[in-house]
Amino acid sequence: MEYIDLTQPSTDLSIPRSGSARKSHFQHSLETHIESPALIWKNGKTIDAFGPEYFVRSAALLDLRNRVSKGVIDDEDLEGAEEGAGLAVRAGEIVIIQTGWEKFYSNPKRYRVHPGLSTNAGEYLAFKGVSAVGIDTPSVDLPTELRLRVHSTLLRRKILVIENLRNLDLIEESRFQLLALPLNLKTASSPARVVAIKTTQSTNVGL
Repeated sequence: MEYIDLTQPSTDLSIPRSGSARKSHFQHSLETHIESPALIWKNGKTIDAFGPEYFVRSAALLDLRNRVSKGVIDDEDLEGAEEGAGLAVRAGEIVIIQTGWEKFYSNPKRYRVHPGLSTNAGEYLAFKGVSAVGIDTPSVDLPTELRLRVHSTLLRRKILVIENLRNLDLIEESRFQLLALPLNLKTASSPARVVAIKTTQSTNVGL
């Protein structure tokens, strides 16, 4: 087996707690992290409420690098990426969205002006029944989307959000095993170590 670290280096850790998360969302540091429903709702489930089985899963990589020029990724783009990868996203999987935006990580001002998912794309992933959505940008929402509509679409269905991934170009398989391990914190968001495991045949750990 080979392990690929998908974790961006930590910067200034500022972990949002439930109730304050929406206000601070675009000010938090750019480390790799996982977000829970408490990011949006004061009484939503926090990170510690999710068992380890949520963080060890089969993952599907969708390459959207050829769509980022238009800024927004919609449901038809996701379907096209599935067809291009020769797979159909399965219920319970973690979907990883590759935009190529990690190349701007060393330039935070540029990095924060990033592509994101449309509301229809969020609804599509929710319909698929995925367990989490990861992306190589600071947010699954567009930076102009202050109401965090995609976050709301996903998190109200207890679909976790993983942001600020890197090294997605090193993943050769479209389906692989993913470890995305947050701290066991009663908070809306936690820094996480995210690792892809390259094997000859993926198995559905945690499904």
